[in-house]
Amino acid sequence: MRVVICGGGVIGACTAYFLSRRGIDVIVVERAEVAAAASGKAGGFLALDWCAGTPLDALARHSFALHAALPGEIAGDWAYCRMSAYSGVVVPEGDPRRRVPSRLGWLADGVLIASRLGTTDTTAIVHPRKFTTAMMRTAQAHGAELRHGRVTGIVRHADETTVGGVEVDDGVIAADAVVVAMGPWSLLAAAWMDLPAVYGQRSPSLVYDTGADVPAEALFLELHPATGDAMTVEVFPRPDGSTHVTAWSDQAPLPLDPAAVTVDPHEIDRLQAICERLSPVFRPERIIARQACFRPLTEDGLPLIGKVPRRANVYVATGHNVWGILNAPATGEALAELIADGVARTVDLAPFDPSRLRPLDPALLRAI
Repeated sequence: MRVVICGGGVIGACTAYFLSRRGIDVIVVERAEVAAAASGKAGGFLALDWCAGTPLDALARHSFALHAALPGEIAGDWAYCRMSAYSGVVVPEGDPRRRVPSRLGWLADGVLIASRLGTTDTTAIVHPRKFTTAMMRTAQAHGAELRHGRVTGIVRHADETTVGGVEVDDGVIAADAVVVAMGPWSLLAAAWMDLPAVYGQRSPSLVYDTGADVPAEALFLELHPATGDAMTVEVFPRPDGSTHVTAWSDQAPLPLDPAAVTVDPHEIDRLQAICERLSPVFRPERIIARQACFRPLTEDGLPLIGKVPRRANVYVATGHNVWGILNAPATGEALAELIADGVARTVDLAPFDPSRLRPLDPALLRAI
C-alpha cells in the first residue's frame, strides 16, 4: 500500500511517522520545506486539559500523552519540557500598581501574576520546528520518502469515487490513498474534491535568545493598550534557550506559496515594544526571529480529520488552529489507523468528520 501525503508540516510528518511505522509505503510531497509555515513558527505550547468540555478533549489528552512518550521512542532533541503556566495582567502607565514588583522575578514591575493555569503535570512545550523535523526524519528512517514539489490535482479513476494518485509539477505520483495536510493551503484542494473551507489567520511573533534568564513558565497576560482592543500576550520559554512571544492574530490575504509569507514591520515593532515592557530580558539585540505564520481554522473551529466525502481513498487532516502542535501526534496516529485498518481506535474522529460542514464551492477558487 502506498500513501501520498500532501504537506510536510507537523500533521503530515506525524501521519507519515505512524504510517511508516506500520511498514506502509509513504511519500510526502512538500513544496517548500519541512515545517516551512506554522509548524515551524508556532509557540509549541502543550496542555493536557485545556480543551475539557469540548469535542477536542479526548484528542488533546491522548496527544499530550503521546508527546510525553515520544522522546523515549525516537531519536532527536526537540526541547520537550514540562512547565508551569500563569495568567496575569500588564498594568498600564498611571495605574497605582505600575510599580508593584512582579511575583515572578524575571518580569518587570507592574506585570502582575493572577493565577496558575497549569503545572508540570498538565502543561509542557516543544520546539515545533525541531519536533516536526524529528518526526519526518524518523518516518524517513522507516522508509518514507520526502519529495519536493507542488501538488496540483488528483488522478481520478473512472468510477469517480477513488483516486489513483496526485498530480505534481513534473508528473503523477501513483497512490492507493491520499492525505491532504497542507494547513491553510488545504483550501486549494477544494478545487479537486469536496472539502469545507479552511481559512488562514495570521499571527506575528518574536523569538528571543534568552538563555537561562527565563525559567519554564508560560505566560498568558492581559494587556489593555492606550488605543485598540485588549489582547492576551503569550510567552513561551523553551529549554533550548529561546523564548517565543505572540499577542494577536489578524486577517490577511493568504499567499499561494508558503515561502512568500511575510511579516508586517509595524506589527513586529508593536510586539517588540510590548516585549520590552514585559521584561528587561527582552532586549532588541537578543531577537533571533521576526516572523509570522498562518494558522488553519474552519468555520466551526474544529479540525477536519477523516475521509473526504464521496472519495473512497482520500483523507484530510487540517484546521487545528492554535492546537496543531499539541494535537498532531494523536491526529497522525488516528489517521494512520483509519487508513490502514478502516477505523480509528485510539481517538473517536466523529466530531471532526469533514462531512459535517458544507463543501466550498470550487468556483470561488477559480480567481486564485
